[in-house]
Amino acid sequence: MEKKIFTTYEVSQYCSVDLSTVINWIDEGRMLAYKTPGGHRRVRKQDLVHFLKEYRMPMPADLVKRDRRRILIVDDERAVVDLIVRAVKKLRKKCEVDTAFDGFEAGRKLATFELDLVILDLMLPGIDGFKVCKNIRMDKKTRHIKVLAITGFDSPENRKKIFSSGANDYLTKPFEVSDLLERVEKLLP
Repeated sequence: MEKKIFTTYEVSQYCSVDLSTVINWIDEGRMLAYKTPGGHRRVRKQDLVHFLKEYRMPMPADLVKRDRRRILIVDDERAVVDLIVRAVKKLRKKCEVDTAFDGFEAGRKLATFELDLVILDLMLPGIDGFKVCKNIRMDKKTRHIKVLAITGFDSPENRKKIFSSGANDYLTKPFEVSDLLERVEKLLP
């Protein structure tokens, strides 16, 4: 869920300034804010964005609404990656797609490519997909990312492991492109 109200501490973290600086900005009328019944200052997202633009301060990526969805496809089989890339791009004209062929590369791209969805093969060289999925869920910067796991082993035990690792949904290989696209649409409304 998108954050719409920020504490003065959170604003200080976004702006890389001391908490007292944010309070001074509010008290001087430079930054719009309101007070809770308990006397705590709160800043609305739109007021924070306006302030950052007005004073030409860096805009954190998570405050800017993107009109393009970003998807990372992680699989060690190039043919599978190519198939998924073509299908997703046909379905979603306004999307950016990136690829990774192992868990290490996926981790690097997760840190640099602000994502909405990861289509993740679970059997990867290096770091397996289960570990990648758990890492996504443990990091507060990535835990919002939807994960569609892909597995060649469909069993009750494996399904339990997939969901306990943090996946939102899964597909079994081999899969129909229509099933893939149905799940992508469900995860990226």
